Amino acid sequence: MKSIWSGHITFGLISIPVGLYSAVESSEHVSFRLLHRKDLAPIRYKKFCSVEDVEVPNKEIVKGFEVSKGKYSVVEKEELEKVREDIGEGDRSIEVLQFVDFASLNPLSFETPYYLAPQKGGEKAYSVLRDALNEVHRIGIARFYLRTRPSLAALLPGQRALSLEVLRPFEELRDPSDLPVPSSTKKSAEVKMARMLIDQMSQEEWDPTQHPNEYRKALQKLLASKRTFALKKGEEPEEAGKVVDLMEALRRSVKQAPRGARKAASRRAGAA
Repeated sequence: MKSIWSGHITFGLISIPVGLYSAVESSEHVSFRLLHRKDLAPIRYKKFCSVEDVEVPNKEIVKGFEVSKGKYSVVEKEELEKVREDIGEGDRSIEVLQFVDFASLNPLSFETPYYLAPQKGGEKAYSVLRDALNEVHRIGIARFYLRTRPSLAALLPGQRALSLEVLRPFEELRDPSDLPVPSSTKKSAEVKMARMLIDQMSQEEWDPTQHPNEYRKALQKLLASKRTFALKKGEEPEEAGKVVDLMEALRRSVKQAPRGARKAASRRAGAA
């Protein structure tokens, strides 16, 4: 795999050089191209004005934000660039803001998954962070810039690699309070029986290979019986720095952490 972004994971006084990799294999996504049945040429879309019914060149197209039903505010390219300038472009760092229990994060917030791999000089610190997060069952909430836009992300530990899951803004998630769902009941006998069934069906780990994409398999079988043809012609990192002494940086970071956080960390270390 080839990294699409390089920077540093930072928390406390620790800085770990890493590369960002897409966690999704796009070639495995089932998709189709629209073709003209007559000559099997790909279908293209043109941009038309809905009032004048004429094709509009790109230089005459502007962006509009719908502020209310049927009413728009026009936003010029220069204005968007000014917004990005005001926000800033970041410093190519994945800044860990806090560590939380995985259960406190709503999985519906997950938007885009990436892998993180250490770059030269960051191997030891990377493995220490990964192993420590696995031991305490924590994830990091981080802020970073990707494609000039600031995003929140969850730093997730795996057995082998760290991953970064870009999070949807909480404003985009609908409030489930309006859903027609029943309130909690106290029928302990039914709940107890349901728990027994859940226990019987439970496994230590989920193996996704036991559940392949049945739709893709059926399509592959169909396509294997089809003849193939070619489309008509005419279609279609910054060098990482070295990490400072890891143990010393960890000690100094613990000393600089808020008092309550230091006490909690000491209790967890003692329990281990």
